[in-house]
Amino acid sequence: MKLLIALITVGIFAMGVPLLAAGDAKAGKAVYDTKCKVCHGADGAGNAALAKSLKVEFKALASKEIQAKSDADFKKQITEGGGKMQPIKGLSDTQIQDVTAFVRSLAKS
Repeated sequence: MKLLIALITVGIFAMGVPLLAAGDAKAGKAVYDTKCKVCHGADGAGNAALAKSLKVEFKALASKEIQAKSDADFKKQITEGGGKMQPIKGLSDTQIQDVTAFVRSLAKS
């Protein structure tokens, strides 16, 4: 019986952790505006002129493909970069969670 209660307690705690770790989209917008907007555009659709000059295609951040990525995928892309995207240095875990929440909010607008 004690084992069952312990497993239920751990399960409830584990389900609550992502809720506690969720970022603040409003704070994330401030981070996005200073670190991401120049390439990804104010609305997350991408800076067309920059994309052309870099010979890349920016995927809309509100797209199903991007939104399907996990928070861990977002963190890795931000901290390690990928393709022609350079890593964004100096962001705290909280700032990364916040900017991730903001990017997720783009799909809802």
